[in-house]
Amino acid sequence: MGQRPSLSRIVTIVLVVVGLALVIPLASIEVSLLISPAQNVEAGGQSLALSAGPSASTSGSGTLELFGQSIPTTQQFSGPIRPILLWAEVTHYDELLAALKQPGHLGQAIRDGWSTYFVRQLLVTVLVAAVLAALSLAVLRRRWQLIIGGVVVAAVVAGGSDALAINSAAQGLQQLSQVRTLDQLVGRAPLAVYPTSHRAPSATASTVVIGDSTAAGAGNPPLAKPTMEDTACRRSRDSYAADIAAVNNSSVINLACTNASIEQGLFGPEEINDVLVPSQLARLEALQGVKTVIVSIGANEMDWTQFMELCLVSPQCDDSASAAWFSQALDSFTVDYYDLLQRLATLPGLPRVIVNEYYDPLPAEPDCTGEPAITTAKSKVLLNRLTTFNTVLADGAESFGFDAVAPSFAGHELCTQQSFVQGLDDAAPLHPNAAGEIAIALADEEALLNPAPPRPTGAATPTPS
Repeated sequence: MGQRPSLSRIVTIVLVVVGLALVIPLASIEVSLLISPAQNVEAGGQSLALSAGPSASTSGSGTLELFGQSIPTTQQFSGPIRPILLWAEVTHYDELLAALKQPGHLGQAIRDGWSTYFVRQLLVTVLVAAVLAALSLAVLRRRWQLIIGGVVVAAVVAGGSDALAINSAAQGLQQLSQVRTLDQLVGRAPLAVYPTSHRAPSATASTVVIGDSTAAGAGNPPLAKPTMEDTACRRSRDSYAADIAAVNNSSVINLACTNASIEQGLFGPEEINDVLVPSQLARLEALQGVKTVIVSIGANEMDWTQFMELCLVSPQCDDSASAAWFSQALDSFTVDYYDLLQRLATLPGLPRVIVNEYYDPLPAEPDCTGEPAITTAKSKVLLNRLTTFNTVLADGAESFGFDAVAPSFAGHELCTQQSFVQGLDDAAPLHPNAAGEIAIALADEEALLNPAPPRPTGAATPTPS
């Protein structure tokens, strides 16, 4: 009679089988997701990179990576493999304009691109599984017949597991065929400029400023002869728009308004102090001869001033609740900002666009007396979050071929001898004072002295103004 296999041999065989059936397939899928190259897709004048990532849950959302932010999609996908879409850059302004006028095949392009990626990823998984199986069996038992058998079994198991996961994801990809814009991936319709019957100024303007209270100059002396709208928006004669006009002896129109956001202020009207202010973009598009557009926007979407004030009066502001709120607000702003950049990219005459980042109002190590206590820890939290916010502004601007300008208040923050920031008891706390507005104007002027960033390949030819 044949000799019974020893217990150690049985244990070894069981370990090999478990390794082939579970560990190697899972490891090969993980490795293949890491090393499989992304699938590049060109759609609507924009460049996208499509890939996928593993997840521990059995179903969930995909991810849209936009200007450095990871935003969950509303589309749900079954299985452990979730699609990832990385928005890269504008590649062709003419095609972008056409896509804005008539959104079309974005969803189909994304779906086809992901399908191609998944097929390639499946092949990589099988190859990785074969290599891992060969190495494992070579270590356990140096027998060629076992190695070859293990390679075949592992490749089949891994390929089957990956194929099932991809098939589950593919069911979710069917939804993408109906997606016409990136906005729909995150569950909202693209913003549209609200039409206005407001009569545009008869004079042409070489420079137009749009945005929020920072651009309006809130808290500084009012205009000499303000309109009702100027007063409601708190536009100042010391705004950086006025400074730029004085330096260049040029025509500058300041459409900025306190409390303006992208949705209510730029795209749509804004009601402030019992005055209905028309869409800034609609009025901008009606102007003639515009060479430069300067934008300061985002603080109101982030409730940034209120957040800073709350942080300064609270015992601490680095808690999980405020961090989650900041992250959600930034995700929402990022999608709105993408819509704004598209609209600015297709302005009549293709003027140069400058996006202003926000200044640092606090020093890294504050030396402030009195209440509230402005500590180094609080300053660090605020500056870190402001850096994250400004990174979105800069990445978005640069990806569309715009200037991103970072005004410096270094040495002139709150509580310094020559502060560029209004104090907590001033008319517009933590906003730039007259000196701060000049600092922003100088940063914009420095950018204008340099050549404009190159427009993406295939840019439309600017129309004569």
